[in-house]
Amino acid sequence: MTSLSGLILCGGQSKRMGTDKGLILNDSLKDKQPWFTFMADKLKPFALKTFISINKTQLEPYQKYFNPASFIIDQHEVEGPLNGLLSAHQLHPETDFIVLACDLINLQTATLTKLIESYQQFPDYDYYAYHNQQFWEPLCAIYTAKALKNYPYQASSKHSFQALLNQGKTYKLDIQQPESFINHNQPL
Repeated sequence: MTSLSGLILCGGQSKRMGTDKGLILNDSLKDKQPWFTFMADKLKPFALKTFISINKTQLEPYQKYFNPASFIIDQHEVEGPLNGLLSAHQLHPETDFIVLACDLINLQTATLTKLIESYQQFPDYDYYAYHNQQFWEPLCAIYTAKALKNYPYQASSKHSFQALLNQGKTYKLDIQQPESFINHNQPL
């Protein structure tokens, strides 16, 4: 039986930002919490077990803020954020994942609620994602274990979340809170 867990993606290179985005401190909070823990907290109202996807160089600085047992270190040669999801699926093959980028700090609770409700109400889909009339918003989406079991992991193949969502049976959600999808790829 599958269960739904959260997965916060932090394993990127943060080249445009110039610093590890997951560790940027959210100055709007009195305790100046890093973005990755701020994003994990967004899943607390849904009582989901939450994992943090990182690359091996991030382990030491991240464990200052979060239980290392919740870390999933990138395992594949796939470039980009899909590596985090595939690594999580490899370790937890019976788990469906709600994937969030660590820099979607404007993500609204209503956006998450609608996504999770769609997943619960329409269980026959492979993926659940918002669409902005041009492309999918893959870093606030749900990916099922049953669909990921059939995903080709070959490093020589071209991998992208857009291709994954286009090829699978994806439940398309209309965006009601566009501010939820502002990702911060440039210094503030």
